[in-house]
Amino acid sequence: MDRSPVSATGVPKRGGTLQLAASADAQPGAVMANRAGNWMWRRLVFEPLAEFDAQRQPQPVLAKSWTFNAERTGVVLELRDDVKFHSGRPMTAEDVVFSLEQVKDAKNASQLRAVALKLTKVEATGPHQVTITLARPTDSLFDLFHLTMVVDKETFAKIGDGSQVVGTGPFVWKQWKPGASITLERNPAYRDADRPYLDKVEIAVITDPTALQTALRGGRSHLVNGLSTADIKALREDRNFALENAGGVFYPLGLNVTAAPFDKKEVRQAVGWALDRERIKAQVFGGDATVTDLWWTPEETGYPKDLATRYSLDVAKAKALVEQAGAKGARVPIAFANLPTMKNLFEIVRFNLEQIGLAPEAVALDTAEFDARQVKGTLGPAFLLLHGMVGFSAATIVDAMPSLRAGNPSQFTAAQYDQLRATLQEAGDGAKGTALAGLSTYLLDESFSHVTMVAPQYHVRSATLQGVRTVALGSVVATDAFLAA
Repeated sequence: MDRSPVSATGVPKRGGTLQLAASADAQPGAVMANRAGNWMWRRLVFEPLAEFDAQRQPQPVLAKSWTFNAERTGVVLELRDDVKFHSGRPMTAEDVVFSLEQVKDAKNASQLRAVALKLTKVEATGPHQVTITLARPTDSLFDLFHLTMVVDKETFAKIGDGSQVVGTGPFVWKQWKPGASITLERNPAYRDADRPYLDKVEIAVITDPTALQTALRGGRSHLVNGLSTADIKALREDRNFALENAGGVFYPLGLNVTAAPFDKKEVRQAVGWALDRERIKAQVFGGDATVTDLWWTPEETGYPKDLATRYSLDVAKAKALVEQAGAKGARVPIAFANLPTMKNLFEIVRFNLEQIGLAPEAVALDTAEFDARQVKGTLGPAFLLLHGMVGFSAATIVDAMPSLRAGNPSQFTAAQYDQLRATLQEAGDGAKGTALAGLSTYLLDESFSHVTMVAPQYHVRSATLQGVRTVALGSVVATDAFLAA
């Protein structure tokens, strides 16, 4: 059976260099996490056990198959036996066990650490077999398999500085010039001898959105991420380019409940009433976004539709709450990653908060510093985040979403919150609606993190690039990619 991608341009061509442009620098030490700086190379160099397709059905990658016990508290993974790391060493079950254990380590910053901690035992029960034991059933296991890359246990300790980035994927990590570029080369020992088609991948780090668009239009880049909404809107109408759906993104405004003025719930709720989400939708996202106060997709079982627009714009109400709390004139530094969308979002949020008597200030940080502060919980009183986890189950989101999970940057903790999360995760289908409504109501009342918008995310490619895929959470897959002209 011919596996070649079919396109209007004809038969795939071998050879050539794929030119990518990333809006943020690589963070090889965070390969277990979903970071924007890693989207362009992570899935080219590494591979997961399984991966969601466009219908969110898990498909095998390094795992050939999986078998659950009747209680769904145990699963046996059968691994491929023809996989080698770029060092030449065969991948074994021990590498998979090691990789899943790394997700549990806080220093690796995986968004799914809490899910991995639910694995009570992960053991190699054969050279290419892994058996996983769970304390209780979970809907989150394939989310974990999708996000987690299988790494080489012999070289992982040296991955952080980029000196040994060793995966099993179709491309080999050759050179990283921090802040400037990454070079990957075709893996000559890839298990599919016919893949990849490309000889090399060059990734340029271009943080300026105007320069990104220039690189794409000028032919210096075949695919870019990080373009502004306005640029994407213009390119959508140009037949020389195509959009790759990189999944949806939450854009929350987080509030630190231990820092004034957000140590007072009235002020946190005031922010909810102050946000002009319709203006954000129109001006930041060009109308291509969803206004909602909730973290779940409408397809979620038991989705509480009546709570989705709890905080409609009400400046007078918000202003009264600020004055009632004695917070008028309070200084509010707002941290955000120095990306085009985040800067545009900040400008509207700043205006909204000024309208209700607060004094917001910009704290623009480069992506790496912002991510590091987020992990450490040192972003300050307020912060604009982006989480590419739209579509994951609510059970996964409450454990994995940085804004909501234990150790969240808002520093919000409460026994009642923990209980509501646990109730949701343990609820059967018949009880999920009640559990989800209860948790949603609580989150809206505490207001430690406000969803400003949920928007699709796009990478933009030249029409000459064919066969490329973008998987859930934004990573580019170029195993079948080729340059048609």
